[in-house]
Order: sequence, then structure tokens, then C-alpha cells
Amino acid sequence: MSTATGLIDSLWVYPVKGAVGVAVDEVDVLPGTGVLHDRSLAIARGDQPVPPRTKWLARSAFKQVARDPDMTQVTVTMLGSGAVELCHRAHSAGPSVRSDHSQEDQEAVLRRWFGEPGLRLVRADAAALWDLSDAELSLINLASVRALERLTGCTLDPRRFRANVYLDGLPAFAELSWVGRRVRLGDCEVEVIRPTARCRATSANPATGARDLEFPSLLARAVGHPNLGVYARVVKPARLRAGATVVTGSRPDPARLVDGLRERREVPQAWPREAQVLETVREDARTISLWLRDPFGLPVAAGQHIRVHLPTANDGLTWRAYSVSGRQDDRIRISVRLRGEVSKRLALLSGGDRLLVSGPFGVPALSREQRPLYLVSAGIGITPVAAALQQLVAAADRRPVSVLHVDASQPSATLWPEVVEHARLSGGTAALFETRPSNAAARRPTARDLLEHLPNEGHVDAEALVCGSTEFVTMASTALQAAGVDRDQIHADPFVSPATDPPVRRPAPGPGPYSVTYLPEGTAATWTDADGTLLELAEQHGVPVLSACRSGACGSCTLDLVRGEVLYLIEPALPPGSRAVLACSAVPTGSVVLRRRTLADDVS
Repeated sequence: MSTATGLIDSLWVYPVKGAVGVAVDEVDVLPGTGVLHDRSLAIARGDQPVPPRTKWLARSAFKQVARDPDMTQVTVTMLGSGAVELCHRAHSAGPSVRSDHSQEDQEAVLRRWFGEPGLRLVRADAAALWDLSDAELSLINLASVRALERLTGCTLDPRRFRANVYLDGLPAFAELSWVGRRVRLGDCEVEVIRPTARCRATSANPATGARDLEFPSLLARAVGHPNLGVYARVVKPARLRAGATVVTGSRPDPARLVDGLRERREVPQAWPREAQVLETVREDARTISLWLRDPFGLPVAAGQHIRVHLPTANDGLTWRAYSVSGRQDDRIRISVRLRGEVSKRLALLSGGDRLLVSGPFGVPALSREQRPLYLVSAGIGITPVAAALQQLVAAADRRPVSVLHVDASQPSATLWPEVVEHARLSGGTAALFETRPSNAAARRPTARDLLEHLPNEGHVDAEALVCGSTEFVTMASTALQAAGVDRDQIHADPFVSPATDPPVRRPAPGPGPYSVTYLPEGTAATWTDADGTLLELAEQHGVPVLSACRSGACGSCTLDLVRGEVLYLIEPALPPGSRAVLACSAVPTGSVVLRRRTLADDVS
């Protein structure tokens, strides 16, 4: 079943990667190519071997806005037969660059513009020179841009997003549910293959080239993920025309969707998508649990969280993060304390409803090592503890386990009966500290109280998961360290609200040098402030760290923090966890050891 939903507002071609686009009324699109002449040329860097007719290469081989915001000052005139002329707004009195000029002439002018030797124009041999090798077409929903303007208070020129097709007449953020769907753009049929994770290129003002926003971080703070717009592949050739009707197809078959993700080896944790609500369970007067089915079928581990994204009255999105409290086959559970508007709206959902989610985010709480394990929680912080125990029982993992939970009383302790039963099945112990028992005065636990309820042997070799308020997590973590638990073996998970202040980039706290080790390769490197972030240092040494937004917004570059401490140049919308590092925006404050997660680490 299909539904007409909007129209094509405008069409753009970008003949030269990174340069200003050209508005057109109509344009041909072809499978495997996309918009005719789009990103068919690029300015190759002089420090990398790029042939005149090049196959797809990573964007580091070319001048591009994410690294070179002055590319927004390069305008393009299409001369016919695929030839183009480039001019620079700051060098309007000087000579231009033409694609049919000699390489020597091109290099001379480009060096005047950018001050770099060896720059020259190269042409795509086949596929366009997108940042992604399989991208053919990019789409932006203008209603989403307008909603972001209302949410952030920022004026957003749609040209920041360099889309081929700008759509209008749609609900804001409707495109977030299009992955796997067929969409008709007039006579052209496309299949949406992924949302567009926004990088630092969108931080550059398209009129001036100045980085006047930290846009990916701003976007993540506003809606809980770094995606705006979608990429599509062309199903059948046609001519796109401005004003044509947009028609979206029905939801894809989940099995076909998952097969497509596996075939493309996608890592879609940060992609928003519609999960199906299977069941809503009232745990007690203050708490509900939602059982969800993720259409992507991603593995989820104890200690990770799911983000939910709910529409607002003004066509925006609001979001919250909830720790996973359980998993059964392809069912994921989140347990929610009914406190604010978001949680109360979640309580109104029932089986069959759809909920926009993203994740899982964060580093799994349980290591593969068979150390003694302390699970310490307070209030609704019991949720990752419940998931951890369930995971241990399912895996028949018999490591020594001790549970300590703090709550007002046993009747008010959400999920406590389940936790006790799973602790018993795993061969562990479970103790409850009641702050308001019926026969005693109410009081908060002290560090001594916590240690009295936990076994007093094996602290040195133990690891711990601690979840609750920031005050509780700090107190409990300090007590465990004083008892001998290594700080780097404590997975601290405090309750935090999403950051809402405008993001600000700050300098590194020190110049270095600091030693940095990347596991499992064991690659050793030395960081100084000239090396940039931990992601950039990894790339310099050939360590294969995944990345997308490069602004601390998407979570693709998350590494396990084995030892040491880091600081963020841009604070993430939500901290990734005490044992996780967003490599793209973090720098070391001393010697650090980091571990890159591999496919073998995934929970099946």
C-alpha cells in the first residue's frame, strides 16, 4: 500500500565534490550513477596518489567541506558535455579553473586559492565520488529542517545539507522510517538505504564558509541522533522534475531489511527506526516495562541503553535514554519510571503500536573474564542489573555474583523478585538495603553499609556494575575502590539527562606527549595536541576505527576504555559510559589503553 505524502521542492547537482551546487528544474537519474554529472569531479590532494580518472576513494583523498570549509566558496558553472568551470568567491578577479584545462594550469590556480601544492581536478571513473561508495541520491525533508530551527533556535540554510532532492509537504522527520522502503519521486523510483549521519561539513555556513555551528552535536542534542535526511539508490532510470509528487511505499519485510544490512555490512546502531511495541507491562504503581521488537534485530547486552524518540506538539522530537532491562530472543525490554511527559506517553502505548528508537548505545557491562562480579544499584538503577543477571543465566555463566540493591522497601523495589530468582539461578547472592523499612527510621546507605552487604573477599580481582543517581554511583564506586576494586573495572552508570546547551568546542587540556595503546592489535602510538583526536591518531597509525559524524554524536567510533582517562573537546549529548570513549571527539589526559570492539565481541 502506498500513500502520497509530499512533493519535490527543488533539485540540485554538485558537479564537483565539496563545491557549491547548481539548482536545476529537471535532471536525469540513472541506477548505479544517480543524478547525471553529480559529484563526477573532485579536487584531489597532492599528498595522495589519485589517478586522473579515479574509482571511488575515501573522502580523505579529496578536498571536502568537513576538513576544508573554504570549499563552500568554490562555485561551479556547467559548460556542457560534462565540462565545468570553477571560481572562488575570494579570488573573483583572478583566473578560474576549468576541467578541460591542463593539469599544470589547474594546479597553479588551485595553489593560489588554497595554498596547497599538487591539487588538481580528477574525474570519477564510474560511481560518483560520494563519501559513501554506494550512495546515489540524497534527500532532505524541509519540514524536518524547519522543526530543527524551532527546537534549536538556530536559522538553518538548507544548503548546508547538500541534498540532491529537497522535499516538502511531509510531516517533520517522516523520513526516519523510510529505510528499506521504496519511494516514488515523480516518475523515478528509489529505495532508501540509510539515514544520512551528519558530519562536520554541515557546521560550515554555506554562504561564508565559517564554522558557525557544531551542527552534528547540536542535532544529536535536539533529537537524540545525528541523522538528517536519507540516502537512496535508484531502482529505475527516469527524469526528476521539481514539483513532482512524492509517494512512499509500505514498510519493508524485516527479514529482507536485515539481509540488506548484512550484505552492505552496515553498523546501524545510531539509525532511528520504528520498533514494534509487543507488550506493555505494569510492574508497579510507578513503573512500566515495554517489550519491543527491533526491525534491525541488533544484539543488545546488559549495560547498554536504547533511545526513544517521540514527536512533540510543534512537529519536533523529544527523546530519552533507557537502560535495557531484559532480552528474550528478538524481544528487548526497557523499564521506565513514570516521572515526566515522555515516560507517561510511553505508558499509553500498547501491543501493535510503533515507537521510534535508536541504539543500542554504550559498552556492555560484563567482560568475558570470569572475575567476581558486584552488581550495585539504587531505585530504577536496578534495570541493567536485571539484564546482567538474565544474561548470566542464559549463558550458564557461573562466575561469583553478589547483588546489592537499595530501595525504599521491598514492596516498592521494581523487578526485585526477578533479580532474586536470577541471582539464585546463577549461584549468586542478592541483598536489599531498605531506606524506609517499617520498623526503623529512614536513612540513606553509607559506604560502610554497602561493603557490609557485599562479600569481603576477592575485591582486588573483582569487577562491578554500579547504577543509580550520580550521588549514589559516586559513593558506591568510591567505596568499592577503597575496598580494592580497580577503578578501571567499575562500570559506572549514573542517571543523567540529555545535554541541551549549545555545544562548544574547547581546546585539549594538555599538549602531551602521552602514550596511547589500541587493542586488540596492540598498536602503540604517542599523542600530542598536534595529532588531534584519538580517532585521528588511530587513522594515522592504521587502526581501523569506525566513524561517521566525527562530532561525538553517533557512537560509531566507541572504544572500550581499558585504562586511563580522556576529555571531550565537545561534550556528547549523553556520556557514553565510564568504560567507553567516543574517539572522534576525545583526547587523552595521560597514558591510555583503548580497545576496539570486534564482531566476536557482539552478543548473539
